[in-house]
Amino acid sequence: MGIIIGVKVVSTAIILAGGFATRLRPLTLTRPKALLPILNRPLLDWIIERLRVAGIKEIILSVRYLADMIKCRYGDGSKFGVHIHYSEEVKPLGDGGPIKGIVSEFGINDTFLVVYGDIFFDTDIRDVIKFHESRDALATMVLAEVDDPSRYGMAVIDSEGRIKEFIEKPPRELIKSRLVNAGIYVFEPEVTKYFPSRLPLKLSRDIIPKLVDEGVIFGYVHRGVWSDIGVPKDYMKANFYALNALYPQGYVDKNAEVDPNVELVAPIFISDNVVIKGMSKLGPYVVINSNSKVGSQVRISESIILEDVIIEDAVVIKGSIIGRGSYVGKWARLCEGVVLGDEVVVGDEVLLTKNTVVLPYKEISDDVLKEGQVIL
Repeated sequence: MGIIIGVKVVSTAIILAGGFATRLRPLTLTRPKALLPILNRPLLDWIIERLRVAGIKEIILSVRYLADMIKCRYGDGSKFGVHIHYSEEVKPLGDGGPIKGIVSEFGINDTFLVVYGDIFFDTDIRDVIKFHESRDALATMVLAEVDDPSRYGMAVIDSEGRIKEFIEKPPRELIKSRLVNAGIYVFEPEVTKYFPSRLPLKLSRDIIPKLVDEGVIFGYVHRGVWSDIGVPKDYMKANFYALNALYPQGYVDKNAEVDPNVELVAPIFISDNVVIKGMSKLGPYVVINSNSKVGSQVRISESIILEDVIIEDAVVIKGSIIGRGSYVGKWARLCEGVVLGDEVVVGDEVLLTKNTVVLPYKEISDDVLKEGQVIL
């Protein structure tokens, strides 16, 4: 059963997870954005769980880039309590392009959801659907409040929630609201008549302005946890938002081995099979994913350590993301904004200055002193 609102049942969601995620490289050179972990669980796990709890049983995943990795993890969805189907793009369609074809291919003839595969949120989907139906809307867009609307699609709403104006990435002089597109929609199947036949399509450019002009799209304002993961800094923030919301006092998995002489400064998240040796200080805002090992006298703050990482003794890491399977040698120092791709080797005593980016499978044996350098 789906969600029963009056006489309607809402049981279907489309998740858009086909993008190349170029702005998240090097992290997305080796896995799709939707599989990057938030607190040691792939982002897509969190999205599917949020939909399942709301009663959504049928999920169509729109995939393209590294699609086999997504298919391998989720299969038919039975392990996640849902039924998952796949719609694989053969060419780039934009975020709006797959929707009309999926509605036709899968025979969607009632209210359905569309969710971006790169957002972390705690929105109550049931409330969104109730709001949608109470307004007799053709479309509802979830809105989140942010400090800088210029990076997103800004929406202006009236007292009933009807979207009166929508501007994609507005220049600062045109900002009238801090409410932005949160990447969650409720659509009636009739919405597809607003989709032009040409491809690719962008929802924010090709469809939403038409819906605004017709007065048939409403905005549901979400005041809870929301973050996209468009760039590495956003991905880090999403993990920290989740940490604040779920484990403000910190979390240490029962299968982790933490020396009693280690100082942990909350909030911090330590996953299963992590080993941390004595005299180290970790936190605040540190997430260490499964099977990683941290030596003695190490200092880590405001950083994400992905799976299977080895960090040797006396390393200092601040404001960095360390890719899966990477190795950081003794006395190395990684400054704020450093991002290592998967299986990078950083030699002993190496300094990586601010905003250094290292692509996967590289070995760094000399200091990198020029800020913002990309190591190919």
